[in-house]
Order: sequence, then C-alpha cells, then structure tokens
Amino acid sequence: MNGIIRVLIVDDEFPIRYLVEHALQRKGYEVVSAKDGPSAVRLAVVTQPDVVVLDIMMPDMDGYDVCRQLKSQSETADIPVIFLTALMTHEHKLRAFEAGAADYLVKPFQADELLAHVASVIRKNKQRTKTAAAVASRPRLASFFSPKGGVGTTSLAVQLSEALAVHQDYQIALVDMALPIGSISVMLNLNENRNIVDLLHHSSAEIDQTLVERYLQQHRRNLHVIPTPGKIESRRLPESQALATMLNVIFNTGRQVIMDLGSTITPLTLTALRLSDIVYIVTSGENHANRAVNAFIEAAPKLRLESKRLLPVVNELFGTIEDERELSRVPRARIPHAADDSRTKLWLREQGMQKMISVLI
Repeated sequence: MNGIIRVLIVDDEFPIRYLVEHALQRKGYEVVSAKDGPSAVRLAVVTQPDVVVLDIMMPDMDGYDVCRQLKSQSETADIPVIFLTALMTHEHKLRAFEAGAADYLVKPFQADELLAHVASVIRKNKQRTKTAAAVASRPRLASFFSPKGGVGTTSLAVQLSEALAVHQDYQIALVDMALPIGSISVMLNLNENRNIVDLLHHSSAEIDQTLVERYLQQHRRNLHVIPTPGKIESRRLPESQALATMLNVIFNTGRQVIMDLGSTITPLTLTALRLSDIVYIVTSGENHANRAVNAFIEAAPKLRLESKRLLPVVNELFGTIEDERELSRVPRARIPHAADDSRTKLWLREQGMQKMISVLI
C-alpha cells in the first residue's frame, strides 16, 4: 500500500470497534476510533482521516447528525463516510445518502466485505480529487477577439465550445459579448430575450446562480449559451463589476467559459480581456489583418493585458495564405480554408481546432 491511509471508526459498541479496527490494521490501515458523535467530529478535524466508518444508532448524537456536521465543515467536508449499521431498510439508507454518505454496509458483515468497501470508497475519492484538481488547473475563461472584424471570430468560438462539450465532455458556458449585436443567437437559434445585456444590468448583489441559470440556454447536453440582444440597445453598457460577478458565479458551477468579444474595444470588452486566462486573437492571415493583430499585441501592455495570454490564430476564411511574414508571433493554430470539403483540408481543420483545445485541457 502506497502511504499510510487513516480510517476513523465511530461506534458506541466496543466489540464492533475492536473487530473493525483489527480487520483494518491487518490490512495496513492506520486506525483511530471514537465511541460517540461529538468525539468523532473533533477527531475528524484533528486527524483528517481518509475515510470514516460510522454507525447510525448512537446516544446523544446519531450517525446522521455526525455525517451532516462533517459535511458542513470545510475541514471535513471532503472526507467520505461509510455507514456501518444494523439498520437495513430503504428509508434508513435514503437518509444516510441524503446526509452525505459515500457508501452503506449492513451488520453483520464479513471482514473482507468491509475492506472492499473501504478500498473502493478511498479509490473513488482520490479519483474525484484528482479530477477536481485537473478542472481547477484548466484555464477558466478563454476569449476570442479580433482587432479586424469579419474574420470568423464567432464561428471559431462556437466550434471550439461544441468541440470541448462533445469530445472532452466538459460543461461549457458560451457567452456572446460581441456587442451591440452578436450573431451566436442566430447561428444557434436561441431566445434573444434572455440575453447578456439584460443579465448584466442586474446589480452585482442580485447576480447569483439562480439568476445566471435562467439566462444560460441549453444548446447541447454540456453546452449552455448566453446570447446578445437581437437589436441595438439604447441603454448604456453594463458595469464591469457585474461581468466579473457573473463570471465568478459560472466558474463556481464548474463550467469553463468561452467568450466571443467581437472586434470592438469597449470598457466591458477590456474587462473581459483582462479577466481572460487565454485570448485567441483571430486573423484571416491576410497582411492587413495580420498588421492589426500585431498592433493589438504591441499595445497590450498599455491596455494592461498580459502579452503571453494573447495567442494568434489564423482562420483562412478567404483562402489559403502562404506568407506569414507579416505576423509578428507564431500562430497557436491554423484553421485552413476548406470550401472544397476535401478530406485533407477537413483533417487539417480538425488538427487546428485540436491545437486550440490543447491549451484548455
């Protein structure tokens, strides 16, 4: 066994504590034990066990209350709990899982059965922790921007979002910030009445998960979208603080955010660029579009943007571009022109998309 794994046993009956402790120690586990609920909660905080084996029927504080208290404290919330009890009805099992149990085992039990349950719960918890760490380390916000309009920025944002949602099985929020009027709602046939401007005109205090979920429109199983309005708004642009609050709410749901920022710099766009972990700067590869990208990257420090976060992407919307000398930075990806739908061109487009995806996983 790699490393010491600690198990906390909670049972008011000494013979049960002894049997469980003996079985676990023979397998190499380190064991601590408690005979009542309050002691168990204190021990869990101090010893930080890898798993808790918990009885239900105990005096003063039953197992349900112990489990709920463990799950309510940040120090112990992630510790998995296995209920080990003589209670076997469906109602008791349901109450255990509602309290936060990871597993449920009925007395009397065989030692090898208990060991198998403990090992399984620990293995699953480690995998969840590993997955959560991987998710937390991913760039949370990737934006698409082009200082030169008409180069397919919106199409790339949609294509990348769909590819992540389908092939990587991520929860994605695609947000259209190409104000005043973006085109994602038309492309995906969305309800323009539930739009980003209306959402961000709420105060920061009002923007919570319940509100944001009302504006996230489902496009695929793992892809939700917030479009722009279908008409030019006479209202002033929303406040930047509302945008930051909305993004934090979405991040807390575990979603990765993709934003289409269009091609116009506004105070709101600038805030989004500064909050972005990655900004794909899109060019068609034509000389005038490349020069616009170069000028934007050169101006990044004055705009308080980290230059290393700005990744040029060549989207050959108007045909193959052979000469890249006008582009000052090597592009992160190239999306070839594929009007003829040849297998080679389609494969190259897929490779270009995969290079953008690789930055985000």
